[in-house]
Amino acid sequence: MTASRIAFAAVAAVFVLMTLGNVVSATGSGLACPDWPLCHGSVIPPLRADVLIEYGHRLAALAASVLIVATTVATLASTRSSGLRRLAWLVPILLVVQIALGGITVLLKLPDLISTAHLVNALLILAALIVLGLGLRGAAVAAADRPRRLARVGVIVLLVQLALGGYVRHSGAGLACPDFPLCSGDVLPTGWLPAVHWTHRWLGVLLLGLFVHLALIRRTTAARLTAALAILQVSLGIATVLLQLAPVIRAAHAAVGYSLWAVLVWASVEAGGWPAFVSSGARAGSRREAVHAA
Repeated sequence: MTASRIAFAAVAAVFVLMTLGNVVSATGSGLACPDWPLCHGSVIPPLRADVLIEYGHRLAALAASVLIVATTVATLASTRSSGLRRLAWLVPILLVVQIALGGITVLLKLPDLISTAHLVNALLILAALIVLGLGLRGAAVAAADRPRRLARVGVIVLLVQLALGGYVRHSGAGLACPDFPLCSGDVLPTGWLPAVHWTHRWLGVLLLGLFVHLALIRRTTAARLTAALAILQVSLGIATVLLQLAPVIRAAHAAVGYSLWAVLVWASVEAGGWPAFVSSGARAGSRREAVHAA
């Protein structure tokens, strides 16, 4: 298996892991295993639904970790690109941070900020793996300044937006503004949690406009899919509030958010938003990949 395929296998594993993490949160199973790394002091957990959900998440984390390490090893063995090699070394560092944050999250009983940091770090791992996979495959990179700037801004702001969404979820602020488009009948929120919810809500609408604009000027599959997912994501966000945090809608909102992040990173690579890693590494990586494939 080539290094790029291993990287994309790791991408799939991390995406599944993040989706399972959202299921853990939505079902209130985050402390079903109150200790770490064991579960109720045992390697084999009690056969209870909430425990199995949380333990399944931990097993998925183990599988994803193996693929992440394999991606680093395969990348270092298959390319001489300094950018891709630096990124390959960064990924296991982020993995160690992620494992530490996961343990702290359990041991400190799900503190809001640590849980949010856990999500943000997972998003960074997912982005790094996507950039590695595309760079090793030899992704075509555009040179136009405007799409590149838009894509970069989009990545930064979407990361903030997803962090806000994670904080809204973990802090229980999902219904801090229980109506839409107003917030408890007012145009502007009052109080910390309503303000966070309100900011998350309208930042999503602003991002929707940015992504639609990017799709209009880029006209690539990745850019168009980013806009489509943004429309779906905003719709699910509204439905989440109007349907009072219905578990299925809430889980779909998070999963589409992760998908939007992944596709935007893809679009940003194609727009030339990662020159330190992809522009100099794509050709070298693709040559080495071709040799291995042959």
